[in-house]
Amino acid sequence: AVVSTQSGHYGRACPGWICYAEKTQGAAVLDHISRIRSPQSIMGALVKSVVSQRESVPYSQVYHVSVMPCYDKKLEASRADFVSKEHDCAETDLVLSTAEAFDLWGNISTDLMEGRSFDSVLADSPFPYETPVGGGSGGFAERILHHVARSLGVSGPLEINFKQLRNKDLLEAIVVINGTEFRVAKAYGFRNIQNIIQKIKHKRCNYDYIELMACPAGCLNGGGQIKLEDSGELSGVTAVYTSVSTDEIKNSKPLLPEIFLTSYKAVEKSTSALNTQW
Repeated sequence: AVVSTQSGHYGRACPGWICYAEKTQGAAVLDHISRIRSPQSIMGALVKSVVSQRESVPYSQVYHVSVMPCYDKKLEASRADFVSKEHDCAETDLVLSTAEAFDLWGNISTDLMEGRSFDSVLADSPFPYETPVGGGSGGFAERILHHVARSLGVSGPLEINFKQLRNKDLLEAIVVINGTEFRVAKAYGFRNIQNIIQKIKHKRCNYDYIELMACPAGCLNGGGQIKLEDSGELSGVTAVYTSVSTDEIKNSKPLLPEIFLTSYKAVEKSTSALNTQW
């Protein structure tokens, strides 16, 4: 997932960033966005298949709801790429923001979890769940570096230190693995994304991987997130998110099934305001 400088890979998990890239950028950017689906769409590809087989019910009768801190995840779920052609139905039926879910559950008098526990739908999956690393936006940059280290035969912990650049939402880390230098960055918020895009266009962006998120401070501060009374509470949210003990990062499969991949295409510009494509 990491390639040579000037043609590095860019993260794909943020639908706001993907929408911006498809509407405003050409192949120079789109061709280097990771083809691996976002976590929501990977779950969309798995949940209905796993549950329908396990419960012996038709695929179309499984209703998949995703709760996300982001309104743009609703747009992502509606993409034609994430509709099962075999079963002619959406892989993710409904996306609720965390704020919407909070309001919904607040109006329900019964305890939805009474007498129930969370099940492990994918307990037997060859792609086991691993707890978060690298903050509240998925830790993709950290995962990439860990994967590179394992691929190069490096065992044990990998020291990754991000340093702040122009602002707290623009970070970079330079890690030497087996004598080779790898450079990764995190750019959150459209101001930083646009600055990164300008560097890419002028061939001055020499990162191997860039984790891009449209929201300042990343996903835990997403537009659909429950509103905090104090901006300082965000650090508490991050602490809770990362409080689960982290399992040792395992080697991922060298090849992913096609079902976990997607593609991106530039949105054609229309001269009519009534013919906007998303």
